[in-house]
Amino acid sequence: MSAPAIPDSNSPMRRFLKIVNLRPDEAERTLLMFLFYCATSIGAVWLEYSSSTLFLEGYKAENLTWVYMATAFVVTAFGVFYSWLQKLFPLRWVMLGISFLLALPLPLAWMGLMQTKGSFLYLASVFSIRLWVEGIYVLSNINNDIAANQLFNIREIKRAFPLISTGIIVAEIVGGFSYPLLVSLGGVPNMTLATCVMLFIGSALLFYLSTRYRQAFPNFVYKNEEDSEIETRSLQGNLLKYVWLLFGFFIAAQVLFFMIEFQYQTQLEVNLKTEEAIGSFLGIFGGIMGVFKLALQLFGSSRIIERIGVFFAVLMPPVGIIITGTIAGFAPFGLLAGFVVLKFFDELFRFTIVAATAPTLFQAVPDQFRSQIQSFVRGIADPLATGGAGVLIWIVSEIFKNRGIDLSVSSHWFAAVIVFVALIWVIVIWLLRRGYLELLIQSVERGKLSLLTVDTRELRRAVSESMSRAETQTEQSVCIDLLTQIVPQAVGESLAPMLAQMTPDLQAQSLEAMLDNPETKYLPYINEVRQSPNASPQVQALCLRYVLLADEKNRDIDSLRSYLGPEQNPIIRSTAVALMMRLGDKDQVAEATNTLRHMLTSPSKPERVLGCRALAEAAFMQSLRYYVPKLLADPSIEVRCALLRAIAATRTSEYFPSLIRGLHYKATRKAAHEALVNLGDDGISSLLELAYSDQSADNIRVQAWDILGEIATQASISVLASNLPKSWGKHRRQILRNLIRIPQEQGIEAILELIGRSGIEKMVIQELGVMTEAWAAVEDFSEVTTSEMDLLLESLQSEALDSLERIFLLMKLLYSASAIQAASFNILSGFNPLSGSKSSLARGMEILDNTVDLSVKQILLSVVDNRSIADKLNVLAAIHPHKPMKPMKRLQQLVDLRYCLSDWTLACCFHVARTQLWSLPAETMLACLEHPTGFVREAVIAYLQVASPRSLAKILPHLLKDRDSLVLAQARAISHYFQNNGKNTLNLSDNSQESQDIDTEIKARMGGKPNGYGES
Repeated sequence: MSAPAIPDSNSPMRRFLKIVNLRPDEAERTLLMFLFYCATSIGAVWLEYSSSTLFLEGYKAENLTWVYMATAFVVTAFGVFYSWLQKLFPLRWVMLGISFLLALPLPLAWMGLMQTKGSFLYLASVFSIRLWVEGIYVLSNINNDIAANQLFNIREIKRAFPLISTGIIVAEIVGGFSYPLLVSLGGVPNMTLATCVMLFIGSALLFYLSTRYRQAFPNFVYKNEEDSEIETRSLQGNLLKYVWLLFGFFIAAQVLFFMIEFQYQTQLEVNLKTEEAIGSFLGIFGGIMGVFKLALQLFGSSRIIERIGVFFAVLMPPVGIIITGTIAGFAPFGLLAGFVVLKFFDELFRFTIVAATAPTLFQAVPDQFRSQIQSFVRGIADPLATGGAGVLIWIVSEIFKNRGIDLSVSSHWFAAVIVFVALIWVIVIWLLRRGYLELLIQSVERGKLSLLTVDTRELRRAVSESMSRAETQTEQSVCIDLLTQIVPQAVGESLAPMLAQMTPDLQAQSLEAMLDNPETKYLPYINEVRQSPNASPQVQALCLRYVLLADEKNRDIDSLRSYLGPEQNPIIRSTAVALMMRLGDKDQVAEATNTLRHMLTSPSKPERVLGCRALAEAAFMQSLRYYVPKLLADPSIEVRCALLRAIAATRTSEYFPSLIRGLHYKATRKAAHEALVNLGDDGISSLLELAYSDQSADNIRVQAWDILGEIATQASISVLASNLPKSWGKHRRQILRNLIRIPQEQGIEAILELIGRSGIEKMVIQELGVMTEAWAAVEDFSEVTTSEMDLLLESLQSEALDSLERIFLLMKLLYSASAIQAASFNILSGFNPLSGSKSSLARGMEILDNTVDLSVKQILLSVVDNRSIADKLNVLAAIHPHKPMKPMKRLQQLVDLRYCLSDWTLACCFHVARTQLWSLPAETMLACLEHPTGFVREAVIAYLQVASPRSLAKILPHLLKDRDSLVLAQARAISHYFQNNGKNTLNLSDNSQESQDIDTEIKARMGGKPNGYGES
């Protein structure tokens, strides 16, 4: 059960993976998925170009409307067919079967193309191939999405899928530039066979992928028979409107795509006379288009979306279509050039920016509806739009034909229709933005908003509008807090204009938020509040600080002298002192220091408290550090707490130990905690030393990990991540909790970067090893029946549950936190005999089974199942073999594994050894005698009183100085007993070999005072 190895972060491969934002464990899966998608897409691109060429020759562009209408039915049928197959066959075989099925009809279609042009078989083959292209795209995309979701968890797929999705763009580049060459060598009909070969290559890659990662693809038919009581809620109000707007968004986008495609192919047919010319143009155009799309997706899309927001980014395609559509309609460079430019612009932004932002549009939908609505909208809107586009094109074409309008003239009118539909798309997007904001506000009210998954620019606007409409002070205070969390650097833009209308409490809250980024442009608002007769002393002090910090050019430090007199309110005076000490010259600093000295030595407690706060704001102590020792012993807790914060703010390193000592006392613990958090990276070494100190209680050591998590800098996150594999028990649990709690998943990213998925899986196996040891001990101790043994058996069962909790925390690093939390709740409650049930355990196992893809998943599911301990040990033997032991040997092994056991379990081990007269190694016993937890030392002393009273007498003077009251009382009682009754009346002889071993170990280890004995 050693700690997992940390990969070398300096290797060229690791540097390359960092550039493409991948983890080492994700690289192979991402590459295989990319190759699979790329191979399948190259075949689809070749077949698309071939089918377009053959269709234009055999049917003419005017008949494309029938293809679009037929495609709506075919695509929908393919989706239903895929879902139906999953009910009959395991997912792995469905995926492989569909992948091979895509290629199987192509040899038959090729045979049809070999018939005489114009014959029924030839024309039927051309039409079928044109439809089959859509089928290939739909089914291969479904295969690609499902395979990615099976191979990657929710965090991995954010990094891996953008790289996988470039497979279609690379396919367009490779397929486009290779198509003219292949056509010149074999002809257009023979490209059907070339497509068949590429699809078979893709199928072979998928077969290897599903075999290589077999654990990710279930080999059984999944049937959801869970009888859980889930409340079914109808879509109402804003959500229903938003769903209809989403339908409108995707339908308008698809209708535009096919209308532009129709006119694009019509102009190719009119201007390029031969199928070779059309095919060559399609290939070259597709290749050039692929290069531009790849460049935009890799280097531009994310930056554009980040800079201007989701909805302004989504507006770019329709606005661009309106502009280029208008140009195409007037045709200053000819109709062909106009529609080629329109096609280029549409595809460039459709498959980059629109594709990248489409999932974000669903983030405003509540979690319980999101996946359902997303699959519903995308599954129906796209084929419906395809059929709708075909009907619309057919109607418009028939109108032009019946009125005898020439093809060139009708193309101009088609451009006008395209511009009109693009205008409708713009309106839908604008309405969608309003619905998006309304749903986000509702999400905030429900407390379910994640700032990681929404557009903060849009959210800030929504919160500002909500604050202006808020009727109560509580609602406004919540909005201020939310604005501070979303955009702390720009909070003044929203709050400054409202300051004059706020209450004093809200003014103080807003000014404190704005002081993090003071700006000159907001000074008129600040001065208005400052000059108000209703401004409280706290608000006046905050305004004074804002004016001095924001207006650097016109800063007047001398004006602060008027605030230093004793007649001024102490709050304002302390603020002026702090500002003068921080910003003034030598004389001004001396004057302020003298004023602050009087405040620190004042008999008034509020003066001393405010003086310590001013000291914190002054940024340095100078000669005032002379008063620190006296203030640390001040009878007022408020003064001591304020001073601890001042020590941290001024970075006075010689008093850093006082911050650590402050954690040991309940009265100053909160202030010391906050001070160490504010100390930031400067306190990391002290906190790390505290976390591993044997001198401090365990709850204080655990708190050190909490503070490191709250510091949340790169250095502290790195310390937490690097110490996770080396920690055990409660310390590992606390480090995990802190890494998970760090905002924006920085802690999760740090640990994944450091040890990767394989390192986390090794820790899961380690925790399963702890469970194995605990349950093996339960089995071996089953025949011993004493009250002490009952306590030990109960604690061992708790050890297994604690390990299981840590496993769930580890899995939150890899999988959706909500899914793991749901599984954890149901499984752990299922173990509870009072509140648990078989249905809750089954529900938790079902969630776990469909979320986790670890190599030990089946072992984990067997462990949490309602089985006997013997059965669980048999399952765990696959990764942690164990042998039955005699009870005494098993107890000795448990004590040797004390680093991964709880303090209570270790204490129970010594109590059992005492009552059963079992011997324990001297080295182990003395190591536990230095344990930081008092009741563990108490148990060791009780054992030593039986095992070697002579050795106990030798260390008794040290025990009489123990910091723990329980141990001290026990040592005094033993000392009194020795003095009155002598040493030779105890159970075991002092001449035993065990006693001699203990004496030898004492001499070796105790040249000075042991670490565990002295006062803290």
